[in-house]
Order: sequence, then structure tokens, then C-alpha cells
Amino acid sequence: MAVAWRRGSKASPTKRVESFQVKSDIRFRFATTEVSSRIRNLDNKTQEVSFDVTMPDQAFMVAFFMIIDGERYDGQVRKRQTALGGNQVVQTPQQTPRNANIFAISVNVTAGSAATFTLTYQEMLLRSRGFYEYEIYINPGHVVPDLLVDVQIRENRPFRFVRTPAMRNDDLLTSRFDKHGKMKMNTMTSVNRTTTTTATVLYMPSKKQQKEGISARFVVQYDVEHGKKGEDLLVANQHFVQFISSEFPTPRLPKDTIFVLDRSGSMIGDKIRQVKDAMGIILSDMSPRDRFNIIAFSASATRWNTDLVQAEENQINEAKFFVDKMSAAGGGTNMQHALLTALLDLTWKGDKERPSVIFFLTDGKATVGKKDPSEIAKDVFNANDGTVAIYCLAFGRGADMNLLKTLSAQNLGFARRIYEASDAALQVSSVFEDISSISGTSLHTRYAGNAVDVTTLTQTEFPIVYNATEISVHGLLMEDAPRVRYEITESRGSGELKIFAGNKDIETLALPAEEKTSPLFIENQDRPGIIERMWAFQTITEKLAEKDKYPAKSKKTEKLLHDVFVKSLTYNFVTPLTSMVVDAPGQGLTEFRQGNIEDETYDFTVFPFAAPPPKK
Repeated sequence: MAVAWRRGSKASPTKRVESFQVKSDIRFRFATTEVSSRIRNLDNKTQEVSFDVTMPDQAFMVAFFMIIDGERYDGQVRKRQTALGGNQVVQTPQQTPRNANIFAISVNVTAGSAATFTLTYQEMLLRSRGFYEYEIYINPGHVVPDLLVDVQIRENRPFRFVRTPAMRNDDLLTSRFDKHGKMKMNTMTSVNRTTTTTATVLYMPSKKQQKEGISARFVVQYDVEHGKKGEDLLVANQHFVQFISSEFPTPRLPKDTIFVLDRSGSMIGDKIRQVKDAMGIILSDMSPRDRFNIIAFSASATRWNTDLVQAEENQINEAKFFVDKMSAAGGGTNMQHALLTALLDLTWKGDKERPSVIFFLTDGKATVGKKDPSEIAKDVFNANDGTVAIYCLAFGRGADMNLLKTLSAQNLGFARRIYEASDAALQVSSVFEDISSISGTSLHTRYAGNAVDVTTLTQTEFPIVYNATEISVHGLLMEDAPRVRYEITESRGSGELKIFAGNKDIETLALPAEEKTSPLFIENQDRPGIIERMWAFQTITEKLAEKDKYPAKSKKTEKLLHDVFVKSLTYNFVTPLTSMVVDAPGQGLTEFRQGNIEDETYDFTVFPFAAPPPKK
């Protein structure tokens, strides 16, 4: 949250944030965050004050209201407008943190009066590297007399740990550890584990502790006991969620990996140097059981080796030498040829008993060979037999992120943006560390009998399972179903099939009544049950991701987006298809749009309803 003055500026003598409070309710990995701030106009005349909140990019706004001169103004979630007319005001943040969205509003406040703003958003916490992580962005602009962060956590299983790493003052991964590589911790928080399954985290810095004002991210990390089978099932209001994880990382499966690295002219300078640094880290960390090759490409593609080679010391050293000598070759970028070359090698030389991976890094768009993104995606998809996972890294803002998202979505992987910063090499190697920890493939969850409405299920098939993570399946139970029977099968690289089966009484799985109608500030009785909201949230998230597999105007995409729109309105989520509309005093209707600020398709900006389209 910030007021009209920005990060690094001094407090305004005519505006003051009197209160900044964040209250968080985390239940079963689902977090609801309420950010509230009171800002006073100290001037002797009416002036504009601003309120903005930075949210994780996977979160959805669910509510907003403001109180000005004793009057309350509530936002409403509506269909996102596509045709606007009149005068348009666009508020763009001066600084945008990584992987975040920004909500901002400015209103006029009379002399001596205060405006109170309250925004609520929800998100699903994902487990990665053995823990869940929750972040809150704090940036009031100056020292605040009343600054509070109150995080309430309730889980269904006992905690393994609850901790608060040091406040993150920047986005650099290198800032999170001390010189000995140990994680820095926040010494100004109190963590009280009230029971084995509940915890309270409080942060109330004094004026002296705030120094010149806080501009950082507050972080909570925790994990729970997952049990030997690593599966859990919760039920409330006919909806259920099943968590599938493992308490201890299983051994990594040996895999075949081809690194496809862009060395076109645009990679010259820091980018190529940082790719070399990243590859040095990645190659050093590879398991001797892995096999790999490297393809460097610009207008043409060059293999380091004619075959996939074992990741043994002498081969690693030779590969490092090849990468070290690699230079930005100039010329164009032939993405299609490079990817098809890698797929051909994995098809003919790969081992079907091992996961196959393409690690694709580029900073631009296709300029040589096939250039049409849809044609490139189609050719790559057709060349893949459905067994090779393609992970795409977009280096900087010039990369064709939409194409990379489609390539990954259609080929079992994901796309990530690498930010041009001093830690770019660590960003790249960190992504590879995540995907290199494959512990299984082809995990399936099946529900037998008539207890589950299969048309309501979220994703039940997971082609790749990573170490120390967690997947979840959400759905709706049939009315009056007494029991639920299920089995979880996992096909491993060795061909071994590991099976978990369950036949459980639904009554014993149901959450206690107080969990459904909690008196806490967020879970009011008029809100849908938390398990149901988790189901709606996950359904929307998966459908938004699935649309990347298909052409923008296809019937499949239209159907997916229609489903997203209906659920967004039903459950009051602000997604790329809905918006938060506020009737601000003196300004008329104002529409707040949500989308990933790094996605060129959607902007997160403020548009009065009567505005023309922005000038190109």
C-alpha cells in the first residue's frame, strides 16, 4: 500500500497515513487478506489522496470499500467493459515489483478529513521446496503510528514449522541469504503456535523500528505434517478438496535434458554473460544419473554434442567450456528450427523410461524461418509425442511471452519471465532447480462409484510430479453420498506403479461447524464456505491457464473464458474478465481491472467508464 508519494520519497507535509493494518486469514492453504489504511488531509483545502495495494499476481480481489466524510462507498464486481468513451485517466505505478498486480485509486478529501480504504483479496498458497509461502507488500511511504500485520493460520494437520524470513527490501534473490548462505530471519515478529494446527503471526513495529518508513515485503513460511501417504481429504457444504504431497522429498528421477539457448544478436552484453553464469550453476548441480545436451541457436542451431551424454565430471567440464565460448552471433532468431531439433534428438535418442525436458531460453521473437506464433506452436506440438516437457524462459520484456506460454501449456511445462537484473543468473538456475526435482510422472486421481460429480472436478491428471510440492483436486460431492472411494496411481520412471486407495465416510471428513461459519472478520456467515471458494478459485485459475493452449478466437477458448466469467461473477472474483466498479465521490463510476502486469494482453489500470480507448 502506498499513498500519493512514492517509494524513496519523504512524507508529504499535507497528507499522513494514520493507520495501516493487514489482517490475514489462512485456512487450509487458502489465504484471505484484508488491507486497510486511513489517510488524513492535513491541508486547509481539499486535495487528492491516493491508495494503492500490491498483490501477488495469482491473487484475485474480492471486495473493496472506502469511507469518505462518513459515507461508505462499496465496490461491485461486474463484467469487464470493452468499449469506453469520454475522458480517460490511467494510473500506472512508477515501480512494479516482480510477479505482482497493483490496485490504485485517488479521491478528493476535504480539509482536515480522513479517508479509509479497505481492500480484500484471496489466493491459494502453493507448496514448493517443502513449504508454503505467503507475502504481504508494505509501503505506506513514511512512519505510521498504527502499523499492524496480523496473520491467523489454521490447518487440518500439525505444523512442522512456522517462520518469518527477513523483510524483503527488493526483488533480488541474492538478498535473501547472508554471506554464509543461511536464510535471513525477521527478528521483529512474534509467532505463537496456539495449538498444533493454529498459529498467530504478529508484526507491530514501533515508530523507532520503522526508521524512515517501511518499504518491503513481509513473508511467512510454514509447512504441515503430510503423513506417509501424503494425501488428505476435507469436506464442507458438499464440496471437497484432496491434497496430495509428500513429507520428505523422494529421490529425483534421472532425466534427459536439452538446453536450447538463444545467442542471437539481441543477447549481446549482460544477457549472454548471465546465461553463461546460470549454466555454470546448473551444470554443476546436475546429477550424474542425468543425460543432457546443449543447442545454441540464432538463425541456425548448433549442437554441443551429437548425442545425449551422461552428466559426469569430464562431460560437465566440456559443456562449461562450450558455454563459456558461446557468444551472441548476431542475425535473426529461428525458434521453430531450434525447438524441432531438440525434439527430434529426444525422440530418437531419449530414453522413454526417463522424463524428457527441453529448457528453452530466449529474449526475443521469431525473426527467421517460420515467424507466425500459432504456426510455430502447432509445429512443435505435432512434433512432440506428448512425453517431452518444454519449459520456456522469457529473458526481459522483449520476449514473445504469449508464444512461450502457449508452447509450455501445450507441452507439459510452464513459462517464466526472467527479469533483467543483477540476479538474472540466479533466477534462471532457480527455475531449473525446481524442474530438475522430478520425482514421478503420470499421477492420476480417480473417484469410484457415484459419490463425486465428475463434471465439477478440477485437474485430476498430473503428467509431472515435483519433489516437496503438493497438488490438489477440488470438486462437488453428490447429495447424500455416504462414502467416497478413490485411488491415486503414480507411474514412475522405472515403470513401478505406486497406488494409494481410500474408502472414507464423508461424515468423518466434514469440517466442524465452527469452521463453516467462523466469527473471524473474513469468514462471515453470508459468504460461501471456504472449501467451495477454494474450488471456484482453482477452477478459474486452471481454465485461465488452459486457454493458453488454444488460439485466441477458437471455440474452445471462448468456452473456457465464458466459464471463467460466470464463476468470477458468482463468487465475486476480479479476474481478467471482470472488474471492480466504484462510484467514487465527484468522479463517477471508476473501473478497476485486474491482470498480470507483465502480460501484454491485460493491463491493471484505472478507467472511468466514460473514456475513449487509449491512444496508441
